[in-house]
Amino acid sequence: MTENQIRQRVVDVMRGWVGATMGSAKHRDIVNTYNSHKPLARGYAIKPTDAYCAATVSAAWIKAGVVQIAVTEVSAPKIVELAKAKGIWVENDAYRPQPGDAIAYDWDDSGYGDNTGYADHVGIVEAVSGNTITVIEGNMGSAGVVGRRSVAVNGRYIRGYITPKYKSLATEETPVTAQEGVCNVNLPILREGSRGGYVKSLQILLNAYYGCHLSVDGIFGPATKAAVMGFQGKEGLVKDGIVGPKSWVALLR
Repeated sequence: MTENQIRQRVVDVMRGWVGATMGSAKHRDIVNTYNSHKPLARGYAIKPTDAYCAATVSAAWIKAGVVQIAVTEVSAPKIVELAKAKGIWVENDAYRPQPGDAIAYDWDDSGYGDNTGYADHVGIVEAVSGNTITVIEGNMGSAGVVGRRSVAVNGRYIRGYITPKYKSLATEETPVTAQEGVCNVNLPILREGSRGGYVKSLQILLNAYYGCHLSVDGIFGPATKAAVMGFQGKEGLVKDGIVGPKSWVALLR
């Protein structure tokens, strides 16, 4: 699974909760998901009547299975403190986030300089298009709903960002474009440790066209790396054992 796919998994969880109101089935799912994770932050189990913006962010990371690279809390300022301690906090308001990152707000921000105030609210970044960040947040407004907000990059009220190290969980590189003539094909970068169907395809191609004798098991181990380096040498490519755009083009030519 690529980093982008893991990030998307977090976003999909948040999308599934859009429209939740306090006491609704979706809200109960958020509360139960948060409380299911042990140890509870500060030993506190969130109640159905509590403000739940930070709990929603935490529950999304829990439900998406990425909590080990993130943090959990029921308090917006506390979740920022934990992110700082974990080394996943970005102080720069002008940072351009990615889906799956969390954004923190300070509603008392003056709008001048870097916002270093008290975090009042948090949400998960759903998408970034141009200069617009779309965020899904829990506990919005007086009704306490899960909904969307659009903010500008480096906009007023941005306190900073929580940026879990999603890449550390990826088993495949984010797909890149291999181009030959007018043909563009999105393929993952493969290296030792990669697994899955693309690795099987790689092994089949190496066996068919380069006389290799690899087991087609979908596991990029030392034997596959050696075979890749051999074919790269024959094609005049850098012999690094990593199958990127140039290697894919050579394989598919």
